Amino acid sequence: MDPKKRLIYAIAAGIGLIVLFGPAFLRWSELNARQEQLEAEIGYLRKENARLYQEAKRLREDPTYAEAVVRRELGYVRPGETKIQFKEQVPGVSDDKKKQ
Repeated sequence: MDPKKRLIYAIAAGIGLIVLFGPAFLRWSELNARQEQLEAEIGYLRKENARLYQEAKRLREDPTYAEAVVRRELGYVRPGETKIQFKEQVPGVSDDKKKQ
């Protein structure tokens, strides 16, 4: 067979393979990237789950820590204590400018 015909047949076969399998390869690449993204998310969620498990365990077993969290998160005070709450100051804005 003529070398030119071989080259034409090889090119035609290559184009045929690209047309036939190209979309499947692109889909496979997308799915592979999505799998990597989901695996990374699973890793993050496993770490977060372990952290939350330790937090829950500490809240159950350490009354001092539990009290500190309740005071900080919920603003609780003991009887006889006075709660002092400060306004959050916006940087660069004085009270005089807020009133205008």
